[in-house]
Amino acid sequence: MVFFTCNICGESVKKPAVEKHYQQRCRGNNKNVSCMDCLKDFYGEEYVAHIKCISEAEKYASVSQGFVAKGPKNKNAKKQESWMDIIHAILDSQEYDMSPPVRDAFKRLQSVDNVPRKKAKFENYVANCMRMPRHQATQVWDILEKELDKMKRAKEEEIAAAKKQNKTQNGHTEETKTEVADEHEPAKKKAKKENGVAVESTPAAVDEAPAQFDWQAQLTKLIGKQDDGIFVEKLKKKLLKKYQKHLAIDELNEKQMNKFTKKFDKHLKRCEGLQIDGDLVKQRHIKT
Repeated sequence: MVFFTCNICGESVKKPAVEKHYQQRCRGNNKNVSCMDCLKDFYGEEYVAHIKCISEAEKYASVSQGFVAKGPKNKNAKKQESWMDIIHAILDSQEYDMSPPVRDAFKRLQSVDNVPRKKAKFENYVANCMRMPRHQATQVWDILEKELDKMKRAKEEEIAAAKKQNKTQNGHTEETKTEVADEHEPAKKKAKKENGVAVESTPAAVDEAPAQFDWQAQLTKLIGKQDDGIFVEKLKKKLLKKYQKHLAIDELNEKQMNKFTKKFDKHLKRCEGLQIDGDLVKQRHIKT
């Protein structure tokens, strides 16, 4: 809640009570108040727009010493600020044909820090605190609700447009990835017959290359360097680098990676010189 000091009598006044103060205590004087936190002076109705101010911690924080105070956490502050934005939008809009009492109600709502956000409580507040007939309080709520719906629709359209844009960008990214993967995939060569026997016109394709990769020899070699054994995942990464080097490519595509994983698991279990102990793989010591 924002507090002001009356520059005429020196009394401290809550923001919602400023109007009443100048009707009773400083009657006949022009409104002249200053904010107790930021010490800024406000004349006439200028104080109405001053809905939030710095805290004492922020006021006395020493920025030069690297200390920046954090504002108080208020989960309802954002909701209240949204209501204030709606009220300001209504007053600035030419769309609504409001009677003078209804427009005056919106002007007075700008100085309220805790506007109710439910229909029944809002109408009771406006009718009782602002001394308005019930039908006029309902008119105020209807205008608020209409502006709120308009803002929601605009927000939904904005989110939908952002999603559509992201989807388009992701589509282009996927196409680019596919093109790059295709560049790394060696083209399949057509077989030709020589003396009735089908032979490859070029070296074997990548899908056939793993058959030439000596899995068990490479596994035994890698684990032989580790006296205390090696974790399965680490062994898999080391073997993957050798496998990629064997294929002369920097990165496997999804199909090749699946094939590598199956081959790795298969040969790891079949390798007689290795012993799997949980997540650790060791070299099997043969008893003599």
